[in-house]
Amino acid sequence: MPERENPYRSDIPGEGPFVGRSSEIAQLAGALRTGRRAIAAVMGGRGMGKTALAIELHRRLAADGTKVVHLVRRPSRDAAAFLSQLASILGLPLDPILPVESIVEAIGALDCSRVVLLLDEIDGLIASEAGRDLLENLRAAYEQLGGRLGVVIFGGSRLQDLLSSEVSPFLRTAQWIPLLGLSLAETAALLRDPLGLTIPDPLVEAVWEQTGGHPLLLQMLMERAVALAPDAAQLHEALRGLAEEQLAATLFPIWWDNLTPRGQSAYRTLISLRRPLDRQEWAVTLGNGPDAVVEILKTTGVARTDGGQLLPRCALFRVWLEQNHPFAETTPHPAGSVADDAPFEVLGAHAFERLVVSGVARWARATVEFPTWHLRLSQTTGNARLLPEQHFQLCLLTALLQRDLLAEPEPLSSARVGARARGREGALVSGSTEASVYRS
Repeated sequence: MPERENPYRSDIPGEGPFVGRSSEIAQLAGALRTGRRAIAAVMGGRGMGKTALAIELHRRLAADGTKVVHLVRRPSRDAAAFLSQLASILGLPLDPILPVESIVEAIGALDCSRVVLLLDEIDGLIASEAGRDLLENLRAAYEQLGGRLGVVIFGGSRLQDLLSSEVSPFLRTAQWIPLLGLSLAETAALLRDPLGLTIPDPLVEAVWEQTGGHPLLLQMLMERAVALAPDAAQLHEALRGLAEEQLAATLFPIWWDNLTPRGQSAYRTLISLRRPLDRQEWAVTLGNGPDAVVEILKTTGVARTDGGQLLPRCALFRVWLEQNHPFAETTPHPAGSVADDAPFEVLGAHAFERLVVSGVARWARATVEFPTWHLRLSQTTGNARLLPEQHFQLCLLTALLQRDLLAEPEPLSSARVGARARGREGALVSGSTEASVYRS
């Protein structure tokens, strides 16, 4: 098939067939047309379709001649340069000393009902305090203009910083829209509709499980498949080639880095469980404040929720992780002899035995990191405060620490880490103030 007839593109962000996102489009377009809640933040991982959504939103809004819609594909990382970029877009100079007032004046002078700014790839700008401050100026201008300005920013997990940042309360005003992987039905439409291919449901389901419905993965898959031949039988070869050749060197390493250390630890914990994680277990298993890290996992495309349960997503990524970042690499042990560095190897532990030890460690540490009401309210001290099961948990934890077999990659949460205990042969291992009190 000639290249010009291949509708799938993975080399230009936002190109290729646009499928799904109907609820996101309806929510954003409705707000920007009416001017109510017309400020929003869209978060998604690399290749999740942020740029495609911005382009589609621009196309639909631009059809209304009463509005002026500007799509900024990559705002400048420098705040002063971005303000100049914004002045060029609006056609009037903006005063860096009085940015809010000058933005309000410039937009008020335009002959249109509303100006809409779609700011894609905003991460570089908000990485600096000055950039976050400038975004706050846009929020203040939005409020003063009373519906004449609409602002939508698109970015990765760094957008979460705008909620906790002392500089910019942007997300306290803006709508929050996380982008997730495509559904099974949307995946089927992306595979079949652009070329009218007849692809059986079992094959669609297999592709969906392998890719997690990730838009860029599906685009890359279909681009390769169509290049071979527009035949469903070629999907198997395309999927195999995609996993073995392209992703290992390009997309998945970016995903892994973008998860942040806590997200990496949470993902490892999730796949080690080999079962869905119920909502009430999230904090105990993943650490305090689990919602933020779960959202990063979901918007990256490596996890999903179903009926309150958290499950891994995208089998291709899991295979890549096992091949490139095996679990043994993250087992924390101090530098020293082979016995200190790799106790599991010295003992000849099987993978299942390591999994059991890791699971026991997580269960044992639950008492230390998340003490029950009985521990918190008891007037007694030391072991007298413990119920039999809690005492057994701490005994197990102590034994694991002494034998250097605490296999978890993640430390205790920073809010509770207050001391360090010495394990066998002087090796330093993480402990907690509560653990030392309970052992007294």
